[in-house]
Amino acid sequence: MKLAGLPKFMFVSILAGALLLGLSGCGSVAKNSGHNLSLTAGNWSLTATSSGADGVFYIGGNVNQSGTALTANLYVTGSLCFDPSATTAFTGSVSGNNVTLTSAIVNSQVIAITATGTSGSALTGTYTITGGCADGDSGTIGAAVAPSLTGTWNGPVIGSGGSNVTLSMVLTQAAQASSDGTFALSGGVTYTGSSCSLSGTISSGSVAGPYLILSVTTIEQDESNASFTYQQVYVDNTTSPPTMTGQYQVTGGNCDGDYQTALILTKQQ
Repeated sequence: MKLAGLPKFMFVSILAGALLLGLSGCGSVAKNSGHNLSLTAGNWSLTATSSGADGVFYIGGNVNQSGTALTANLYVTGSLCFDPSATTAFTGSVSGNNVTLTSAIVNSQVIAITATGTSGSALTGTYTITGGCADGDSGTIGAAVAPSLTGTWNGPVIGSGGSNVTLSMVLTQAAQASSDGTFALSGGVTYTGSSCSLSGTISSGSVAGPYLILSVTTIEQDESNASFTYQQVYVDNTTSPPTMTGQYQVTGGNCDGDYQTALILTKQQ
């Protein structure tokens, strides 16, 4: 196409039209390129507070984001209508600051979550449950990435071979989630003031949201082996320093049968 022979005013008109078209195109791209939240990777902990008489329960585990799509393997604990040991699959999406998650059908019931956030590490919103034994329950929900449990946790143990026994637990939390949505825990324990146990190694452990379970093999004072479980443990990250509370039970050894309904361990700063 030859432009040299065109009248000057026509050339200017063509140039102005091209500029307007270019600006119009840029405007339309900007309008459609909205910013979506990028959720922080890690162990998500959701606290659900019922607007009725169902109290508080928890949802936790790993959430994966791919573009605007969400998938998650989560665990529901503290509810009479869900098995805390069973994985519940969720799917959802991110649109701007809005997040939705909907569970698969579990015991004929579905949890639907709608939340918003100004950052990718904390959300607030609502939930509803349809079907099953929790049908019709609804309320508010707060979600955040739970701090790592890696560190040293101490607390007094009732019984266990002494009147002033302390259990010290050194935990390491895996940075990446397992395929079931939990984060593995490893480490060891030591006792102070116990006539039964000296130390131990975590044989299995995991955390999902605020809920964790540990099994520990111990070495006894007579060099034999025993074990204990630390179950139904909930971490309270709202306190400073954080604490965890759960059931402690010993199997084998001279302290066989020792049981504590609420062993409280505090994270050392």
